[in-house]
Amino acid sequence: MSRYDNQKVFRDDNGTRYLNRIQYPKIEINDSDVIVKGLYGQRLENLAFKFYGNTELWWIIARANGQLDGSTYMVPGKEYRIPQNVGAILEDFEELNR
Repeated sequence: MSRYDNQKVFRDDNGTRYLNRIQYPKIEINDSDVIVKGLYGQRLENLAFKFYGNTELWWIIARANGQLDGSTYMVPGKEYRIPQNVGAILEDFEELNR
């Protein structure tokens, strides 16, 4: 699943194409969340692959940890929360972006 898969393409009056804005769900803290420490050179995509088997779900980890600045590099020594309720998060994502 690409983060652009759920985007709709619109055209304005001049025929210019543009994408709608993607909305991401709020990810609540859950007892099943896993905590890991960031390592030098590691990226959120690496964690997404390790925990979810899919690098494109890096945004879940970024959103859960307030790392919304666009950087996917981890801060060494910082604790990162890895949500385990991915199915529910993806359902919320799809609901927001219908």
